[in-house]
Amino acid sequence: MAFAYDSVAGSTDIAKAPGPLQNGNSALWTALVLGSVLLMSSVWILWSETTEAPTIDFLTFWSVPQVLSRQPIANIYSQEGQHDLAAATANLARSPFASDLQKRTTSIVLQLYNGRIDATASPLLYAAVGLISSGNYATDQKRFLFASMASLVLSVLLLCRLFRLTAIETVLLLTFLFWNYEPLLSDLRVGNVNQIQLLAMVLFISFAARSRPFWAGLVIGAATAFKPTTFMVLALVLVAALIDREYRDLLRTVLGGVLAIVVSVALSALYFGNAAMWLEFLHSLPNTLNGISYSLESGNFSLAALLFGSTSGRSLIIPVALLFVFSWLLFSTRRNTAAVSRVGPNHSAALFRLHTAFCVGGGGCAIMLLSSPLVWLQYYLLLLPLSLYVIYHGAGDSSVAIAGHTPARNSFARLLPYLPLVIFSLLFHMFLGKNLKLMCIFVILATILTVVLAAYNFWHHRRALYLLPVST
Repeated sequence: MAFAYDSVAGSTDIAKAPGPLQNGNSALWTALVLGSVLLMSSVWILWSETTEAPTIDFLTFWSVPQVLSRQPIANIYSQEGQHDLAAATANLARSPFASDLQKRTTSIVLQLYNGRIDATASPLLYAAVGLISSGNYATDQKRFLFASMASLVLSVLLLCRLFRLTAIETVLLLTFLFWNYEPLLSDLRVGNVNQIQLLAMVLFISFAARSRPFWAGLVIGAATAFKPTTFMVLALVLVAALIDREYRDLLRTVLGGVLAIVVSVALSALYFGNAAMWLEFLHSLPNTLNGISYSLESGNFSLAALLFGSTSGRSLIIPVALLFVFSWLLFSTRRNTAAVSRVGPNHSAALFRLHTAFCVGGGGCAIMLLSSPLVWLQYYLLLLPLSLYVIYHGAGDSSVAIAGHTPARNSFARLLPYLPLVIFSLLFHMFLGKNLKLMCIFVILATILTVVLAAYNFWHHRRALYLLPVST
């Protein structure tokens, strides 16, 4: 299924023509209604389970603003500061007003991290959690999980709008994600922020595709300040703009990004009354990202750690190689300005931006996942935009059916983009059992397959756009 771009309005909107549902197809209405019931059941079951279960990452996010509002701690990113945080968090759990959930989660976290709170997130993230917190841990966990799930739903709706999926396809996709997509389930189980990050990445792709560079810069700047795992996206923004000679858009993107980062630093410093927290956070990043404390057995699904170990300098080969590959893809399909101006700039330029936006946003996240020494399973939720791009811009595309190939080979080519989703499914992980190394290998292979298929699509479609025949 190829993207349909409204060349007049300049946006990737769903077609206005009546669809099958509007024409009264009873079978499709039945599928939509039953699918919606399954979706609501899946969401409710997952909500009931996660809101009553300990979420170890959220306890850390919650405890930092709660403790700092009651007592000063010199440096929450130091070993001494994290032990002080743990002592204060344990005192909060001993309060007569503390819920049983708070007590159980605190006990698990202190045991898991040997008597400390593993505070490694940015001050902006802690300030954001503090702003939505009431002080009641059980209530605040529900608020956080609701915000996370709402972010996931909004992200999928935006992606489905870009891909022009029907209501039934959208409901089925959401049902699969909430019922069987292990990166999402893992994110909800531990209470991390990858669903919120996913929303930021989808908004960035959407703004970039619609030629709104300032807003794209605002989103990616805020997302990077919130959690710097999106740094590779910034690198590809620079590379793509320079190669495509989009200097004005680059300037606007940089302005938006700088403004977002400055505001993020200022607001979080104002919230905590301590601007030095950002310097302490930046100083702690190398120790956090090298993954020394997190082995494969603890759930670190990192290609760099698997191949070279968590402390090897050779792991730098991976991001350099991947940046080179994506840079070559962009350069080899760079915009032919003269040809574009002759074939209709509105339509061709809009499609060109659309593929470039997925290359930069989705590709940047994929580079991070394959090159970082520390990658938890829930981080792979950020691969979802690229996975859907490959499926809906490859599996249904006429270019997939190759002349001269047998129907079986063409069917295999159509089904191949779905394989990563199968590998990331809960069913597949249950099949593998507790073999974490084998699971890690399959997850990394699924990511590599997604990148390879996406890279082909980027090259094929960008190249086709700038090689369009000249209209007469």
